[in-house]
Amino acid sequence: MTGLVSIIMNCKNGERYLKYSLKSILSQKYQNWELIFVDNNSKDETKKIFKKYKDNRFKYFNTKQNLKLGAARQFALNKCRGDFIAFLDSDDLWTKSKLHLQIPKFKDNNVGVVISNTVFFNNYKEFIYYKYPPKTGHIYEELIKNYNINLETLVCRKSILKKINFKFNKNFEMISDYEMCIKLSLISKVAYVDKVLARWRVHPTSDSWNKRKKFFIEKIIFLNKLKKNIKINDKSDLKRIIENEKKRLNLLIIQENLHTGASKSKQIYKIFKNFYLC
Repeated sequence: MTGLVSIIMNCKNGERYLKYSLKSILSQKYQNWELIFVDNNSKDETKKIFKKYKDNRFKYFNTKQNLKLGAARQFALNKCRGDFIAFLDSDDLWTKSKLHLQIPKFKDNNVGVVISNTVFFNNYKEFIYYKYPPKTGHIYEELIKNYNINLETLVCRKSILKKINFKFNKNFEMISDYEMCIKLSLISKVAYVDKVLARWRVHPTSDSWNKRKKFFIEKIIFLNKLKKNIKINDKSDLKRIIENEKKRLNLLIIQENLHTGASKSKQIYKIFKNFYLC
């Protein structure tokens, strides 16, 4: 497979780690890609840092106004010319073999999404996300019950997005990728490369940390909207899933309010591990 990969990077005030993310894209063994970089009205040195890179595959766009992440991702998606779409946030990293190992999985025409293992890391520790390989194939019901895909690992087939007429919800800030993967998995297979091909940086300034309660709130809203059309065999499963998400939200609120005496970075790492490790 040699199709063009459009890499979406949405960035808002991401100067601190941006150069590392960009370098990890430039280091890819797979060379047929374009970077759709959307600067969401940053007020720091984001644009200046990006413009230092003269590669003609780097394409810069500015939203001119603050957009929620769902709207910003749709803005980026509209600019993509590739056969495949990948995502990398401006504080995360890819290994050199990321696209090289994932794109061949699309030789199976029924595959719409390819994922890999990833590492969560900060200044103190790191851990590998999947202890065991996740389920693959037609896993729509499994993802509804136990969503376990990380965006920095994901590559999807653009023709499947077109087939379902997918658009990112402009009102969602935290679950736009979750919604996309659920809908893609409904009509296509998910494939997996059993290697660590990405690294998710856990740090105090990331939205994943500062807006994590909103993730659960938006997820509950989305699941409630699925009630009429859900295709889970046991309809009572959906109620249990929603209740479980509410419990996780409440537990997160409790954990946030606990005074542990640990540094903020260590607290962040602990909470991420509790909620995301499979």
